[in-house]
Amino acid sequence: MSLSHYISDLSVRAFLARWWQFAAAVASGLLMVLAFEPFNYTLLAWVALAPLLYALSGEIGWKRALVCGWLAGVTFFFFSTNWITHSMIQFGGMAKPLAYGASFLFSAVVAIFPGLFALVMARLVRASGYRALLLAPFVWVATEWLRGIITGATWNALGISQVDRISIALWAKVGGVWLVSGFVTLPGAILAAWKRRTDSVRKFIFQLLPVAVAALLLWWFFPPFLLVEDPIHVARQIRPDIDVAAVQPDIPLSIYESPGEASEYFERTLKLTRGTISQAGNQKTDLIVWAESPLTLNYEHDEAVRARLNDLVQQTGDNLIFSAIARDGDHYFNSAQTIAPPSGSQPVRQLRRYDKIRLVPFGEYVPFRFALGCFVPPMVGDFTPGREAAVNTLRLKTQHAILQNEETDWQPGLERTTNFARTGTFICYEAAYPNLVRQFVRNGATLLINISNDAWFGNTAGARQHLAHARMRAIENDRDLVRVTNSGISALITADGRVADELPTFTPAAKVWQAHLNSRETFYTRYGDWFPLVCTLISLIAPALSLVRPRSSPVRGNS
Repeated sequence: MSLSHYISDLSVRAFLARWWQFAAAVASGLLMVLAFEPFNYTLLAWVALAPLLYALSGEIGWKRALVCGWLAGVTFFFFSTNWITHSMIQFGGMAKPLAYGASFLFSAVVAIFPGLFALVMARLVRASGYRALLLAPFVWVATEWLRGIITGATWNALGISQVDRISIALWAKVGGVWLVSGFVTLPGAILAAWKRRTDSVRKFIFQLLPVAVAALLLWWFFPPFLLVEDPIHVARQIRPDIDVAAVQPDIPLSIYESPGEASEYFERTLKLTRGTISQAGNQKTDLIVWAESPLTLNYEHDEAVRARLNDLVQQTGDNLIFSAIARDGDHYFNSAQTIAPPSGSQPVRQLRRYDKIRLVPFGEYVPFRFALGCFVPPMVGDFTPGREAAVNTLRLKTQHAILQNEETDWQPGLERTTNFARTGTFICYEAAYPNLVRQFVRNGATLLINISNDAWFGNTAGARQHLAHARMRAIENDRDLVRVTNSGISALITADGRVADELPTFTPAAKVWQAHLNSRETFYTRYGDWFPLVCTLISLIAPALSLVRPRSSPVRGNS
């Protein structure tokens, strides 16, 4: 072999030795993308981290580990959330290169957290050997949770991909979506450790088999709701129903540019509502829910709007929840208003207003407006965030039997009746925030309502991903969830996350759903983000211990 051929062969081998780890990281990112809508190959989520973890357990230094994790994150976030470019291009008037550049910048920032995951895992493997790969679920959950805490970007936690697998998703009642994420990352960690083919690792995995079998039996025969609620009370509790008329108006976003059309669509929505109520016949409706839409209703300060809505409530005798713009002094709020029908001597009245807490950056407000304001289109709002997860008590038309005292064993004669429901209404992408939705249930909500305007997503995967987040919130809190959007996907979501009834998308439609009310709390509702807190502590303590007592390892690294 000539010297030039030898040098060329050496260069190729050096290139492959250096770059295969980056390719493995990108492969993990693509596997995660395929686990979500629009592909929805949910089983791939269970092995998605295996290529990345295998790369991290080889000869790798901390800089390359950080880059590998970052590459996996950029690939995942950019391709799974690139629907955000649709809104920027179609409605923000941004040029495609700028829109995709903004999307990449967003992905690059949130990808720092998968990068931290890779950095911690590489350190643990160097210090403790390949068995440290089994700590990957804890480190992944910690960085996934911290991503939401620090950046507010909670979208597409890995556990969301399993919402269709009810037997897995039900564990969210215990530890939220974070516990599901932990389950999902474990097989990839085991696979990466197994591929290293060391006797000590295989022996350790075989030792874990009895524990895995016991966990599988527990999972199969004792569904997680039995770990959360007293099964005697669950079986005997009589849950009342509420009949909800959901109105999906399908109002085009173009009315933002043609305010004169707003009154026409307002009248059309009123007509659609009255028609739905009249078609219900003998079925008594208790509540009407209007979607968040381009109708900028100002119930508190527009007398004409207030009069028309009060008239609707008085005629139907139903409660009404709708999206509105509210103003307190110089502050504007994106709000969910609730008005109640006359009762006794009380006229139509406004109940507690919910002001949206989690505003959409560059949609409802501009972060660092003093510096960035000149770079964003004028359509971006300037709202003030709300402060409290408001819950309203609604009177129902029908008396329902319920258990009188849930702390007392059920006996005949202890039943009583109620005609009240307590609703917690959150707005749009607040469905992606587990702890926020949990606060409504902690404040007493027996029914969850999500109003949204998913027309911003167009025909992209964004609407389906948004629905998946709402389904997980229903599971976590064991609440039926009424989801009403402007253009779809509007649906009744049961407490186990199933979509019971779905309206056609991009079509004016309305339907009466019967939802169940529930006052019990799940373990997650009661104790919140306990699992990611535990994972964060483990992720901090384990690397610290490895620094104090470093252990020799077959893994060698370079930077």
